[in-house]
Amino acid sequence: MNKAKPKWTTGMSEIERLREENEYLKAENAYLKKLKALDQEESAEMFGIGPKSSAN
Repeated sequence: MNKAKPKWTTGMSEIERLREENEYLKAENAYLKKLKALDQEESAEMFGIGPKSSAN
């Protein structure tokens, strides 16, 4: 995922700039949520917490 901030220019209207900023923040939030979930999953595996996968 590209973490570069969007390029807001002075030629954009306030609405366009806010829409672009909103999309950027949504993507950043989704990225951070996924990162947190992966960290929690890794911690659970390390301590043997949570559901166990069965390999048959």
